[in-house]
Amino acid sequence: MRALIIYASHYGSTKGIAERIDGKLRERGLEVTVASTDEAGDRAGLESYDAYVIGSAVHAGHWLKPAVEFVRSHEALLAARPTWLFSSGPIGEKYVHKPQPEPAEIADFRRLLDVRDHVVFAGAFDPTTADLTKGNWLERQVSKRFLPVGDFRDWPEIEAWANRIARELNAVAVAG
Repeated sequence: MRALIIYASHYGSTKGIAERIDGKLRERGLEVTVASTDEAGDRAGLESYDAYVIGSAVHAGHWLKPAVEFVRSHEALLAARPTWLFSSGPIGEKYVHKPQPEPAEIADFRRLLDVRDHVVFAGAFDPTTADLTKGNWLERQVSKRFLPVGDFRDWPEIEAWANRIARELNAVAVAG
């Protein structure tokens, strides 16, 4: 089974989650490729994958525009294969332990694609490593002054989710 993990990351947290999922799927014997939405959009052979895992950072209740555009532009292909979605969003002790709403686009994606699951993972923010050039002036100011600093990702939760994906894909491979 070949899986493609695609991510849109603003400050690097979502990329880190995608890389951890990659590691778990590989441990379970799957052939995996990880790519940003920019890299994946230009990749020839998207149709050669058996499954997709797509993740995006969430800002103001929405996936990042590159992730939404990737899904919409490859909707027919993604609808024909099992797809898992993840969102990376809440940071700060005040928010990460509370139930999180699904980003606005997820309900539409569920109708259009073969979405097996969607989860919202806590994120991370480190101003010393974050690429603050991606946002506009207001986003840079908010990032510098108001975002809680720290890594709030629950790695065991992320790994357990990746292991569930691997079990499902390996079961399909055995049955097929």
